[in-house]
Amino acid sequence: MRNFSKFQHGTCLLLAALSLASCDLLEPDPYDLAADAFEQQDYLAAQSHAAEALAQDAENAEALIILLRTQLAAGEGAQALASLAQLTDLEALPGDHLLLEAEARLQLGEISHADALLDGVNSAESWRLRALLATLDNDDEIALQAFAQGRAADGDKARLYAAEATYHLRQGNLDRAREAVGLAQQAAPRRVETQFVTAWLAQLEENHEIAARAFMAILDKTPQDRPAMLGAIDALQNFDRDDLADPLIAQGRDYYPDDLAFIYFAARAHGRKGDWVAARDLLQEHEAQLAGQDPAQLLYARSLLQLGQGELARAIVTPIHSRRSSDPQVAELYDQILAATRN
Repeated sequence: MRNFSKFQHGTCLLLAALSLASCDLLEPDPYDLAADAFEQQDYLAAQSHAAEALAQDAENAEALIILLRTQLAAGEGAQALASLAQLTDLEALPGDHLLLEAEARLQLGEISHADALLDGVNSAESWRLRALLATLDNDDEIALQAFAQGRAADGDKARLYAAEATYHLRQGNLDRAREAVGLAQQAAPRRVETQFVTAWLAQLEENHEIAARAFMAILDKTPQDRPAMLGAIDALQNFDRDDLADPLIAQGRDYYPDDLAFIYFAARAHGRKGDWVAARDLLQEHEAQLAGQDPAQLLYARSLLQLGQGELARAIVTPIHSRRSSDPQVAELYDQILAATRN
């Protein structure tokens, strides 16, 4: 009996050891998680996992390269330069390091330095960066020339087409934007950049369902993407899919609790349900921070009007109307307030 007990005790220890070992074997490698997230364009997750991998091994060059690329995707030029310096020390610079440094310098506004790094490089990506540099320098002619040169260059052109579409969308040239969006969709339909310009174009064309689908496709990849969340909420509300918009508003307020854009959309959601007290109270709570933001001020005025406080509503809308009297929505609200306050 004593021998059996010893055997049983030893077996238990062995099983426990094997269990712990199997847990170690099943523990995911943070670098693998970073690489997978980066491939999916979930840059927030990729950056987090890459940082975890580097905490385990500060000389993990592959993880550092992923961190660098996510930093550039997030517009963190200074941090990207620091990562490039570390990779230089490790003698592990990626083959496109000049392009990466040029983009980091661009993000920091170092136009001449970035341009010098591109000297002699003739890829589609280099022309994308030259176009962005020209845009930053307010040189539209050079920007358009760079986009044209990029179309004729070698290499992946998906980001070039998306950047060109963005340029035309900002200029309000929908015909040129439509062409560039089409090229981006042919080159890489599932890339976040393509989906974003697709959504933006659809918004400007008031095709809210297509815009919502494109923004939601981005959120499938990167659930905490702030611009995509805001774009999706706006589009969904605009074609009366509050059942989908409201959960996104709740998520946004959870991810970004002090973000005024999500506060505005939450108030708008209250108004859409006819709960003007809740809309007014939420906007009133953040009145100082929302001062000067016309959409929030107009919504606040509408809530006051609905609650019988027309004089307060008129005080808010009058200065906005003086600047934007040709805006149909502003003019309509202003006329409603005047009609209510005459009685």
